[in-house]
Amino acid sequence: MSLPASPHVVVIGGGIVGSSIAWHLAKDANVTIIAENIGGVATPNSFAWLNAAYNNPRFYYDFRRRSMQRWHEIGQELPELPIHWGGSLNWDGSPEEMNEYLDNHASWGYDIVRVEHSDITDMEPNLNDTEIPEWGLHVGEEGAMEAHIVAAQLIAEAEALGATVLESSVTGFLKEGDLVRGVRTSNGEVLADHVVVAAGLGSVELLATENIPLPVSGREGMLINTKPIKERLLGSLVNAVQLHFRQTAEGRIRSGSQFSGGNPGDDPEATAQELFAKLQSAFNGDEKLEYDYYTIGVRPDPEDGLPILGPTGVDGLSIAVMHSGVTNAAIVGDLLSKQIIRNITDPILSHFRLDRFSGSSTTR
Repeated sequence: MSLPASPHVVVIGGGIVGSSIAWHLAKDANVTIIAENIGGVATPNSFAWLNAAYNNPRFYYDFRRRSMQRWHEIGQELPELPIHWGGSLNWDGSPEEMNEYLDNHASWGYDIVRVEHSDITDMEPNLNDTEIPEWGLHVGEEGAMEAHIVAAQLIAEAEALGATVLESSVTGFLKEGDLVRGVRTSNGEVLADHVVVAAGLGSVELLATENIPLPVSGREGMLINTKPIKERLLGSLVNAVQLHFRQTAEGRIRSGSQFSGGNPGDDPEATAQELFAKLQSAFNGDEKLEYDYYTIGVRPDPEDGLPILGPTGVDGLSIAVMHSGVTNAAIVGDLLSKQIIRNITDPILSHFRLDRFSGSSTTR
């Protein structure tokens, strides 16, 4: 469907993915952002590691790396965004797994090198020497962000470009024949030329109202946070064995047993205390660390682990849902805005279409 010269686009979702889409769209369209929570639901509970990851196919590595580059570009345009490019230190796999990771990604051009024990202690002198292995991997181009703050700031920047924010829930879609022409919300109807659903796990229920199955499930992940520390204890994000941790912009050490969190178990408080004890042992002078609180986020996990992006099969309705939204949000916002406004579809999006789960051809 062709859109008018200055279309009205509704973006459902106020997390990192929805905010990026809305900000990119607001440069060329009239945008309404509809969200119950500005900053998102899963986004505030994300570890928020910016990386191209491993154990991914080459096309997904390329996609994620393009998004990291787009975050650099956005950071230059909006320098107040709390994005930190401090690199990562990794020793969470077996020697065979880490060597394979090193060989593959170095051949793809990733800034990844082997570092010895002494290199790691020089880079991070506050880490406990006895907890550092003989060698690990350093990825210089990775980073992290305070994702809920970035999301809120992108929405504010979209508002500065003319976007409207409606803090409300969406209950369904307005239709004109087979064409989506807006949404129903708890505060009334909102007409639109196009609608983008970027509501994380909530996207499943929304698309179900149009009989569109979305193969996405929720998975809990726990993160713990220390009280803020004035001293900068870490320059890098550390990806150790069953322990991932970084220092946030406000000085907290945030940690999970996996980079996206960890299973909270039957007794989340006990799980959090166990994780905190392990975190303490990773540092020299662990008396500097004081436990503060834990969070449990529910991340949206597509069935095959890859993002679901673009047309839904219903005219005027697009989808953007994924795990690793923090890394991917920048390129998702860029490419979906071009697809919706200019009808330009980047070839890489062919890997992430919803119709890959049905084998059908979704073009609308």
